[in-house]
Amino acid sequence: MKGEVYLVTRNEGKLREVKDILSPFSISVRSIYEVCDVGTVEEKGESYALNALLKARRGFEKTGKISLGEDSGLEVDYLEGAPGLYSARWGGENASPGDKISLLLELLQGVPQQKRTARFVCVVALVWERGEEIFRGVCEGYIAEEARGEAGFGYDPIFVFPPEGKTFAELGSEFKNRYSHRSRAFRQSAEFLLREVFH
Repeated sequence: MKGEVYLVTRNEGKLREVKDILSPFSISVRSIYEVCDVGTVEEKGESYALNALLKARRGFEKTGKISLGEDSGLEVDYLEGAPGLYSARWGGENASPGDKISLLLELLQGVPQQKRTARFVCVVALVWERGEEIFRGVCEGYIAEEARGEAGFGYDPIFVFPPEGKTFAELGSEFKNRYSHRSRAFRQSAEFLLREVFH
């Protein structure tokens, strides 16, 4: 392994994805919570970048270890960019992934495909002893009319990747980890880490 980084997340699905994305770069990823309970980082920022930075800064401040924070969201054009920054908390704090999907499909009921355009956005913040960096990944698609597929997590069952005409949940994690917003942002972070941090 070239080096080790710590992701500030308790989300097992997200951690698994990031481990898969960074493994070809020989970068080991662990949850920061394995070494220190850094507490819950409130996502109070007014952008994905600020939220990601809040997490990465907390991780680095508490442990001194190379820390990655991530914030991502689903932006639906017909809903003027909602749920966006509030994707994780949409529908209320206690809403399940299924509840969020149902709410979204309800709001888009009867809306034709050409108006269901959407994108996943992911911003990764890296904080280490020599500074801070931000990386951004976007994946364009549209919202399906019903949930399809078993893989992935979150909004994956309703986000259609146009080149394939299937949802991320139908395409599976290996495919998603090559083309997703998260893959694009974390690959940029890996290239930077190899060039500037682990060289």
